[in-house]
Amino acid sequence: MQESSVWLPNQAIAEAWVQYVRDTAVTDVTRPPAPRNLQVKGNELTWEAMADVESGLAHFIIERDGRFLATVPESGKNPYGRPIFQNLQYSDTPSQPLVPMRFTDAQAESGQRYRYRVIAVNTEGLRSQ
Repeated sequence: MQESSVWLPNQAIAEAWVQYVRDTAVTDVTRPPAPRNLQVKGNELTWEAMADVESGLAHFIIERDGRFLATVPESGKNPYGRPIFQNLQYSDTPSQPLVPMRFTDAQAESGQRYRYRVIAVNTEGLRSQ
């Protein structure tokens, strides 16, 4: 008997769902979407990120002038599986309020110009471009 579902967006997601239901492990070979709309105001960075549907976002890497600066959050929390950025309740709903996509560069020097980059990392350890 072949299993099918109409509420999942495509075959790849359906196969991942079947694997998750079977053993809660999801193999993910695709990079997460790159964060977008990075804003820098003073020494505070904010950005937006799309969900990584296959395995979830674990954290973000912040770089300043091409060098590692920080990981946001420093450590993820999730009592129901792999640590993920937004945390989870018992269901697949993120806990509220949502964790803000924000970082304050406390070591930035006033008047200096910096180039920042935010990299999304999924729970498989794959990095966005």
